[in-house]
Amino acid sequence: MPGRKKISIKGIVQGVGFRPFVYRLAKSLNLKGFVRNTTDGVEIEIEGADRDISEFIRALPEKKPPAARIDSISTKDPQDIRRYDEFSIVESKVSKGFTQISPDIATCSDCLGEMADPQDRRYAFAFINCTNCGPRFSIITETPYDRARTSMRTFKMCTTCTEEFHEVSDRRFHAQPDCCHKCGPEYRLFSIAGREIKTDDPIGKTAGLIKEGEIVAIKGIGGFHIACDAQNCKTVARLRELKNRPTKPLAVMARSDFADTVAQVSNCERKILESPVAPIMLLKKRKGGLCENIAPKNPYLGIMFPYAPVHHLLLREIPCLVMTSGNIQDEPIAKHRASVTKKLRSIVSFYLDHDRNIENRNDDSIGYYIPKRGFSMIRRSRGYVPIPIRMPISARPTLAVGPFLKNTFTLARRRDAYVSPHIGDLDNLDTMEFFEEMVAKYRRWFRIDPRLIVHDLHPDYLSTKIAKNMPGNKIGVQHHVAHFVSCLAENNVLEKSIGIIFDGTGYGSDGKVWGGEFFIGDIYQQRRAAHLQYLPLPGGESSINKPYRIAVAYVHTLLQERLHIAPESEIETILRMIDSKHSVINTSSMGRLFDCVSAMLGITTEITYEAEAAINLEHAADPTVIDHYPYSLRETEPMIIEIEKTLRSIRKHIESGIPSAAISARFHRTIGEFSYEVADRLREKHDLHSVCLSGGVFQNRHLLSLMIERFEKGGFKIYTHRNLPTNDGCISYGQVIAANAQERSR
Repeated sequence: MPGRKKISIKGIVQGVGFRPFVYRLAKSLNLKGFVRNTTDGVEIEIEGADRDISEFIRALPEKKPPAARIDSISTKDPQDIRRYDEFSIVESKVSKGFTQISPDIATCSDCLGEMADPQDRRYAFAFINCTNCGPRFSIITETPYDRARTSMRTFKMCTTCTEEFHEVSDRRFHAQPDCCHKCGPEYRLFSIAGREIKTDDPIGKTAGLIKEGEIVAIKGIGGFHIACDAQNCKTVARLRELKNRPTKPLAVMARSDFADTVAQVSNCERKILESPVAPIMLLKKRKGGLCENIAPKNPYLGIMFPYAPVHHLLLREIPCLVMTSGNIQDEPIAKHRASVTKKLRSIVSFYLDHDRNIENRNDDSIGYYIPKRGFSMIRRSRGYVPIPIRMPISARPTLAVGPFLKNTFTLARRRDAYVSPHIGDLDNLDTMEFFEEMVAKYRRWFRIDPRLIVHDLHPDYLSTKIAKNMPGNKIGVQHHVAHFVSCLAENNVLEKSIGIIFDGTGYGSDGKVWGGEFFIGDIYQQRRAAHLQYLPLPGGESSINKPYRIAVAYVHTLLQERLHIAPESEIETILRMIDSKHSVINTSSMGRLFDCVSAMLGITTEITYEAEAAINLEHAADPTVIDHYPYSLRETEPMIIEIEKTLRSIRKHIESGIPSAAISARFHRTIGEFSYEVADRLREKHDLHSVCLSGGVFQNRHLLSLMIERFEKGGFKIYTHRNLPTNDGCISYGQVIAANAQERSR
């Protein structure tokens, strides 16, 4: 008498070859029944010998496809036996539930082998894919994941593709985007005026144009890139001028062998670059590599390996391309030709387009490797989205709308938090429309109708205003509390801990601008225990773009001295504003302190992109310097870190001709030293031994490394972000958890 099991599996189990895997596994064990996609995941009914069914269930998580992720397996024992004749893959079952969606996956080695083989029918095919690789998130319209619910629905498979799609032994068995030269999408090359360039090889022609010094928009998986030859310094300079991007580093895409000639690539970094995610990695430059203008005054290069077939075809001809997002400043990446011809016409001369719609735009993810800690994200998007991040507590249906800068939103229910792809800065109509588009899609895909709406405390953030107009209960969460809770929750830290949150701007509960904060608490309750002393920002946040104003203000306030780094008339205006307290806001921001010191040293007095002054100050630091400047701690409640002694010492060192590299290094050490002393006093007072680090300032690798080393040597357990950026990209996740924890506490 055979046994029977009904198995339900949830996780990333659609679009990753999971049903074919189940089919082959069942066949190998002589089991009968079926497998199908559902709106909840995958459903299996299996009949056969009990020992074979047990082996089948054991093998599911052990032998699953590489891109699959199993969150749960549940089994039932039905009473009746159906006596199936065979095992089969049957039509999807759609209900009111939801299923996870796979992220886009970089081209696998098997597909690359076929693409490089002149005898293969997919030789040089720019849309090659299989169950282990290819587009997923970027092409899906609805769940469950079937071809009819993707932008591949308009491409009817040819006879040969249909046969392999239904052949269980084939790697493309039930690969939904399956296609070939005969039945798949096609690339076409256009001038920016919209005239098609007639050619039998549009990708090869594009490579030729790039070699000649042209700047071209290239449609990939999740949007257009703006591309040029990374070894042509004149073209790189022209691109910077046309895109109005004078100094911000440009990302490059390089062949694996070429990357070693321009950057230092460790084994761990290479493994991440070659992974299915294939993010941009910040790698140490090699001298004499690419044009210095790609990443001026910067010891790192942002490098990614080709992850779409078209990239591999282009890099056959050119070993390294500048590949920057196809957008104008602060707007979403372009995903169709209308956006290119409208928005990018002053930048590119040609565009390489294809006829498969990008349903969901998806920027490249960015990060770097921290020894002993792994990949640290700067931007979470392609390759990760929309995989949910687990939460340590259960949430009721919640939408957290996130911050103003580096916006993401999070839609959550029970223990799953669906963090959006990188949206950007909510300061223009296109980005707002992108935000609203993705919120609507997430609600539909994951069947979540939020009852709780969470927002930042800042009343003027567009995200806050959006939240206020939505139906549901509203809860405001302080910006830095969201940072702290996000890091706690990501690391599943439930005990009371210390949170050190260093960033640029966050609206405080006292109405001032925070950013150099120390908290004690857990995900339920948090208390501000210390902060950097308040200092004036003349003209408010407009000073952020001109750090010399911050330096003039801080030196005047703390040292009663005049700093001559601007026209005298402007200095007079700044001093009058401070003395009269007119058009001045007070801030405890660590980011602004970095801006001040960078300007004092003459490293960066005006910025052309966010955090440029602080980034350049970091890169100037001499890592061999180990001493620090004096500072003071005022034993109030909360404790206050006073930096008059720090700035006075820096001023004296500048006047004495001490090199900027040594001053920058001592300043970084000072931050680490007073952070440790504050945490040590809080440990002694409250018996706390865990420390969470969050905030955009901790993208500073030099500061982060020295603080981790200092704190661990002092016996602290240090937690940093793992699955989310340390910058404001983590805020919405923290908002969800903080708000639900607040409700539970009440």
